[in-house]
Amino acid sequence: MATQLHNADDRAGVRRLVANEVNEALTRQPGLAKSAAANTAQIVAAVAAAVVGLSPAQQKRLKNKSSDLADLIASWARNDRASERIEIPEPAEVEVSKGSGFGELVDIEEGRRRLQSLVVDVPLEEWAGPVAGSSMLMRDFGIARSTLHDWQKRGEVISLLKGAKKHVFPIEQFIDGRPAQGIGDVLKVVGNPRRTWLWLVQQSPLLSGKRPIDRLKQDRKDEVVEAARTVFEYP
Repeated sequence: MATQLHNADDRAGVRRLVANEVNEALTRQPGLAKSAAANTAQIVAAVAAAVVGLSPAQQKRLKNKSSDLADLIASWARNDRASERIEIPEPAEVEVSKGSGFGELVDIEEGRRRLQSLVVDVPLEEWAGPVAGSSMLMRDFGIARSTLHDWQKRGEVISLLKGAKKHVFPIEQFIDGRPAQGIGDVLKVVGNPRRTWLWLVQQSPLLSGKRPIDRLKQDRKDEVVEAARTVFEYP
């Protein structure tokens, strides 16, 4: 069953996502100015954010009139008639949806017991990739312990607890002997180092299927931070 987005924050998230994707696709087109790509992306995003808030019946009706809609937008832009509106009539019938409910309800202790029975221990390196302690980073990358401690204190580097007390650092986060720019910004948004690194090394649909850590290494910090906010901050 189709899902409508009535929440303003949800629609804002859709708008940001569509704008980023469309702008990225258009900037790859030869001969198209960056300003034209950016403006077009914002227009498309605004339309998408409005349409996702409509009912399925309204969306279907609008789809059937998509050619008229295109002509209307072009006419409005040429004549600058800002007062002209697209009239979308209210549906004759209201679709009432009903979910299946929560199913069996259990208390918190039973819930924890069931979750624990599903937990499988996975070695840190299997999901985090190669990691190194401060001694190895000093030996192989020339990163002084004092510098590493300073980065850790300022929240600019991701450290993961291995075992009871030992902290290790994912090697992939470093470029030229220092953390990739934006690591600290993402860590601040997410809050938890493990959750942050797990998100950074997984492909993200908000980044065209690319890994956030790879985008950071391409100096696309703002794009990655905005994607992190969409996932972890917006309801």
